[in-house]
Amino acid sequence: MVEKAAQSEENTYVRDLPQKSSSTDKKDHAPQRGLGADPNKPPCKKAKLLRLERKLQKTGNHNSQAVCKKEKSNAPKELEDYLYVDSEKLVHKLEIRLVQSSPKSKELIRTMEQSHAVYSRYQQIVHNDPPNKCTMSQYQRFLVDSPLQPCRMSSGTSCGYGSFHQQYWLDGKLIAVAVVDILPNCVSSVYFFYDPCYRFLTLGTYASLREIAFTRQLQKSCPLLKYYYMGFYIHSCPKMRYKGQYSPSFLLCPEVYSWHPIDKSKTKLDQSRYHRLEDNPDKEDGNRIDVQYVCVLYNRTAMPYHIYKDEKPQYVTADEEAEVIQYSKLVGGECAQRMLLFRS
Repeated sequence: MVEKAAQSEENTYVRDLPQKSSSTDKKDHAPQRGLGADPNKPPCKKAKLLRLERKLQKTGNHNSQAVCKKEKSNAPKELEDYLYVDSEKLVHKLEIRLVQSSPKSKELIRTMEQSHAVYSRYQQIVHNDPPNKCTMSQYQRFLVDSPLQPCRMSSGTSCGYGSFHQQYWLDGKLIAVAVVDILPNCVSSVYFFYDPCYRFLTLGTYASLREIAFTRQLQKSCPLLKYYYMGFYIHSCPKMRYKGQYSPSFLLCPEVYSWHPIDKSKTKLDQSRYHRLEDNPDKEDGNRIDVQYVCVLYNRTAMPYHIYKDEKPQYVTADEEAEVIQYSKLVGGECAQRMLLFRS
């Protein structure tokens, strides 16, 4: 739109010029399109940097470190440059402690009451939960207990793998907790809660940036760990839309399990809450399996779906089979063999 407007202004300006008597003169004065920078020459330097180099040459100081430092100052900052500031310049002290939550570490047990108090205030004020839904047992069941088994490997991270709490301590006071799972390929953000008194600090955004930096830190010692998962993205939920503000981010297609840039996916999700993100209509889930091999949990026993059908043929109707087929499509072939579909 801007380009067309600029072109229109240029045409108007040319028409107002006095007419040339000769076509040759018009051709000579017509501006020619440039070819751009010469690729065989080094890139141009900024005038300030050129002046600095000339000054060093005149004074006989050929210390290239000063020039390199000047060039480095013009480079874009990394995320860590904003997060990790010299502690001597800080008015307040922020400490982030990583404690294992499952099984419960000594540090987690020692700070359990403080963590639960922050969680209870957060749920009641931010999410309007009644007090009877914010009990200690509910908190532990929701954010402490985990099905992940802790694991340590010589080639893995120094903290190991499993479920952890990142505790944010400001001047010795616990103000927020990030619940994360550290896995061989990623750091998965599970939940985050904070003291509502510190809402003005936009701790949710800060914690996400901290977790991204934490993932980058772990990758230095464990190259396979290179992804950061923010969990489910619900486009129709205002409280979930903040996840789409981080770039680059990708959403998983719910049908073929391919990754797509979130910026291109938002227009589709604006049309409907559920949308196939893969543009190719012929592409299917490469891990899709025969529905007969979907894992079913029946009578406290895990079995393939075709065994379940043989044992209880009276329960297997056309609607029942259609439901199992839909389930296998939604979770994908790989998960359909690892998860258990409960049948009563």
